Amino acid sequence: MKMAVYKHLLDINAGFDQVIRGLAALRSHDVFLANELDHYRELSKEARAATNSYLVGQIERDETAEAGRRFRRNRERAQKAE
Repeated sequence: MKMAVYKHLLDINAGFDQVIRGLAALRSHDVFLANELDHYRELSKEARAATNSYLVGQIERDETAEAGRRFRRNRERAQKAE
């Protein structure tokens, strides 16, 4: 897995955290209804969790496949060396 994928995952999570913090900070302004902001914070947390679940699942699948390929390659080399 390329390092860029992990960087994108970090950036996505930083973005979600920024949205969640921003919505929480807006509660101090009377113009916004606290329960509406709380609702959108919860939706943002749900979207973050769902996004992470999907992305991490795909990363895991790719990393597991890569580990298997490398293991087989190393085992074949070891067998040839014997």
